[in-house]
Amino acid sequence: MDKMTFLARVEEYHEAGWRLALINATTIMPGAGEGMEQGAFDVAWAFARGAEFETIRERIMPGDQMPSISGSFGAAFLYENEIRELFGIDVTGIGLDLQGQLYKTATRVPFAPSAIRARLEALGRAEPAAKHAAVAAAPAAPAAPATAEKSV
Repeated sequence: MDKMTFLARVEEYHEAGWRLALINATTIMPGAGEGMEQGAFDVAWAFARGAEFETIRERIMPGDQMPSISGSFGAAFLYENEIRELFGIDVTGIGLDLQGQLYKTATRVPFAPSAIRARLEALGRAEPAAKHAAVAAAPAAPAAPATAEKSV
């Protein structure tokens, strides 16, 4: 969904008395599907009102921008600073931008796909990225000839 539609939908939740319950980001590793050569992120914004709970989900590609919702839900600034620092997603317009000072981590942007792959490779739990890219680029093996099944 485009930025203006997204922000309008978030504002509708705010005006209708919903509260921001959480914002969650999940890393999708490179090669997990079509167009995922660099990986991606799934981000979910959850809103609650009484016993109702609704979620907006978006796929964010590396290098894409994600607009802040802190103009509608002030507390979002904490989630958004965390997402920027830990995942490397470019969150724009954060109400209180902590300028990368929320967390002190040994790895810059520790949940970026490249950082996760590097840790897995160091532990011997993933093939090197170069080998993974070569396998993804290799031509597919020819399909086996179809065989007819007989019913008895």
